[in-house]
Formats: sequence, C-alpha cells, structure tokens
Amino acid sequence: LTRSIAASSDDAQETSGTMALTGANLNANSASQIIGLRFTNITIPPGSTINSATLTVYVTSGSYDDPNLTIRGSGEADPTTFTSAANDITDRWKTSAAVSWNAGNIGAGAKNSPDLATLITEILAISGWASGNDMNFYITGASGRAFRLNPSDNGSATPQLPITYTEPAAAGQRMGPDVAHRHAA
Repeated sequence: LTRSIAASSDDAQETSGTMALTGANLNANSASQIIGLRFTNITIPPGSTINSATLTVYVTSGSYDDPNLTIRGSGEADPTTFTSAANDITDRWKTSAAVSWNAGNIGAGAKNSPDLATLITEILAISGWASGNDMNFYITGASGRAFRLNPSDNGSATPQLPITYTEPAAAGQRMGPDVAHRHAA
C-alpha cells in the first residue's frame, strides 16, 4: 500500500505555535518546528501485522539534508486535516512510540525515513481504527541541524507513505446449530 499527500492542508508546518498550510518548503530545523503529514484512505484492516513502513520525502537541497528528527504517529484513530489554528500540530494526540532519524549529508532527492512499523502498529491498536481511516505523522526537528522537504504545494515529489503488511488470519469458521445438528445425525 502506498499513499501520497492528497491535499494542500494535509501537509503543514508549525513554528512556535504558528501554522503554515502552504509554502515552498516544509522545515524541521529546530525543536520549535514540527512538520505534519496526513495520508488518507489507509486501507489496512485492524489486527494486521506491519512488516515495514517508511516516509518517502523529497529533500529539496544538499544544504538542508541533515535530519536530526523525531517522528511520531497520530494518537487518534482517524485524524482530521490540518488547520490554521494556533498549535494545531502540538495540540494533537501522538503515539507514545517514536522513531529517530539522525543522519548527515544525505543529499537532495527522494529519501526514506527509518522504519515506522512500530508507529503504525500502535495506530492500528487505537480504539476506532478501521480500514480506510486516515493517518498522521509528526516530524520534529532539533537545533543545529537543517532539514527541508518538498510539500504537496509544489505539485511533484510529494511525501509518500509506503507500507507492507500482512492481514490477520481469518477466524476459524464456526458451525451454526443447523450444521452441527446435521453432522451429529
């Protein structure tokens, strides 16, 4: 399953509480900058095993290619799109699990985050998760490192979420009373 950002309001940046829903770049250059990414229509049934998952992002420049990031998933079963309300990303529920992405000089172009399977597994366990729900990810930067990625507003090379998973085994078929009676006769 691979999903891309579907709408301009599905990727956003919060800087010290101020939201930006449009722009040429998404930055995570300090702890006060958080990127929010929302992927819609995630058709993974509850109870599935997540084999692997990454964020594929397009790094815009070799000058902003040093991720020192913390990535968390949505702590909501079906999160809404981002708004311009102050602290819209900060105020959202997030997974307790986090994934660190720490590297230097990864270069410009399409880059994959470390594996996010633990985050997605936690999201699938949230009460109310259903196949077709939406899924958010939050990327927080750290001081002293520069990381910039291409938003959906640029029209190409938008963030993607590729996931490989295994659906849960079907529950054993139970015999109804009529079937059980016929076998007993």
